[in-house]
Amino acid sequence: MKRPFDVRIVLVRTIYERNIGSTSRAMSNMGFSKLILVDPQCEITYDAQQAAATGQTGLQNRTTYKSWNEFFEKEPESIKIAFTARDGKGRQVRDIDDVLADIKDHSPQFQHSSDEPYTVHLIFGPEDWGLSAEDLEHANFCACLPTFGENWSLNLAQASLLGMFSLRRAWGGDRTKLDGGKSRRAPQGIEGINPEATLKTWLEEMGFDLTRQRKINVFTVLRRMLLQNTPTKKELVILETVLQQATRKLREWKEYQNRDNKG
Repeated sequence: MKRPFDVRIVLVRTIYERNIGSTSRAMSNMGFSKLILVDPQCEITYDAQQAAATGQTGLQNRTTYKSWNEFFEKEPESIKIAFTARDGKGRQVRDIDDVLADIKDHSPQFQHSSDEPYTVHLIFGPEDWGLSAEDLEHANFCACLPTFGENWSLNLAQASLLGMFSLRRAWGGDRTKLDGGKSRRAPQGIEGINPEATLKTWLEEMGFDLTRQRKINVFTVLRRMLLQNTPTKKELVILETVLQQATRKLREWKEYQNRDNKG
């Protein structure tokens, strides 16, 4: 393709957090890192972290929008491909391979050379009924993933992986290189996990002033207590999740207090 592309995975009204975590892992397999949640119906806790395993980047750096209106206010112009398994009135659904070939050959956004990436949103609906007719109105293309058995319904994380794989196969990318035919070792750290930064954010939300110069401050003490013994990957994920959830609850409480005081 003449123009580079910036792929963002959009999960709409997702019900189960494990599917969000598994999608983050699939994104790391396919070389994508921008995960967007629109009106999620679940909280992100340890289950999502566990499902993401060593592919935490998308999950940790996710962007959440309360509605489509907020999505369109904040997201750049893009080509939007919505995935649906249902064909019906007003749904001009084609196989994803045909859609990607059509965009590659005919879309004006990709027909001129430019160093600036063009954004592509791959949109996936909730686990129960998928994307609604109203959701599909926001898309430029409606695509389906072909199946060959009696069960045509795909798990959300599996669907996202197949969608991303189809895009890579059609539009290319730098394929992961293996060492001597064997998979490379997993990195010692975990993508997207930064417990030191999360600990600092949590302490600041608690009201501690970490800018004051002291020989020993609360951040230094807690960092040494929690991290000095080289915690395992699983322990780091648990610590990160607890601190993030505590920070989120503190922020929600502060927002509630502010609304109550204004009222």
